[in-house]
Amino acid sequence: MIFKNKTSFLVALFLLISFTRLQSNQSITVENDSLIQKAIEFSIQHDYELAEEIFLKIINKYPEHPIGYFFMAATIQSKMIDFETEKWDDKFFYYINLTIEKADSMITGRAKTDSWVKFYKGSALSYLAFFEGRREKYLPAIGHAISGISLLKKITKINPLFYDAYFGIGSYNYWVSRITRFVNWLPLIPDKRESGIQMVKQAVEKGKFTQYAAMNELIWILLDAGNSEQALYYAQAGLKNFPDSRFFLWGAAKSSFAAKNFKTSIEYFQQLLESITNAIPNNHYNEYICRVKLIECFLETNNKQQAKNQIDCLKFLILSPEIKKRLKKQRKRFEQFEKILDP
Repeated sequence: MIFKNKTSFLVALFLLISFTRLQSNQSITVENDSLIQKAIEFSIQHDYELAEEIFLKIINKYPEHPIGYFFMAATIQSKMIDFETEKWDDKFFYYINLTIEKADSMITGRAKTDSWVKFYKGSALSYLAFFEGRREKYLPAIGHAISGISLLKKITKINPLFYDAYFGIGSYNYWVSRITRFVNWLPLIPDKRESGIQMVKQAVEKGKFTQYAAMNELIWILLDAGNSEQALYYAQAGLKNFPDSRFFLWGAAKSSFAAKNFKTSIEYFQQLLESITNAIPNNHYNEYICRVKLIECFLETNNKQQAKNQIDCLKFLILSPEIKKRLKKQRKRFEQFEKILDP
């Protein structure tokens, strides 16, 4: 076998050692821990190709098990969110649907199914609902979300220590209560925002595979709840382990901004901007948002020249019609800043 580089060789060696361990155990969902964790770390660090390489090998090794398909879909989802693109939509739906299909085969084919198989199905349904919602397919999104969360709840009812399932349940509880907050005073619609936050925190502290995904989600939940200081704490905790991760850089930059710590926010946004402009692909969506936020930070710190520099950069960005449409709010904000700086 010819390896393209040293990293590929190390990945292959790591896989060989891990698969030797897997074959000596009946439950691949338990003994796969170190292998999956390594691939998750690759994804957080934006080494998507290496993460997908690992999950593809798991799929090839265990084609009838949902584990490889689920984590492949999760990696593709992370990549699409990172680059703010629908470029890999078809690939995502292919793997997420296979996750559900393989899980169903195992659930119906056994008297007693491993909770992890149910977890993969429940989480896959939740992921599917998320993307259907983004495509404005609201009815199937609601149906899949309810089915997915219901399955995750059944897991925790049987095993309260299954902390990975709390990530999906907690996130769902918070956002549903957030959306229905104006009618939460009704007895049949309880406010589950705080309990949702506590569930996601449990996944952060004790989850096996969802620790960092839950941490990232918790940052945005806390920001929405108006707790910017705690959001910044978790963002910085993520950056301690993954200092170049755009996922946690976004959280740190937005949390600092919300806390009105504009100098710190500038530092994070500048680091983020450098990473975005060096990444491929770059459709300028994230770059545009980042530069607009920097203009606002520079104005807050009375640094008009730096703000003007960002204005000049934005003028030369070539945006597609679709990106222009998605950036409608930010482009209006840019026009307001332009009038302030160049009346």
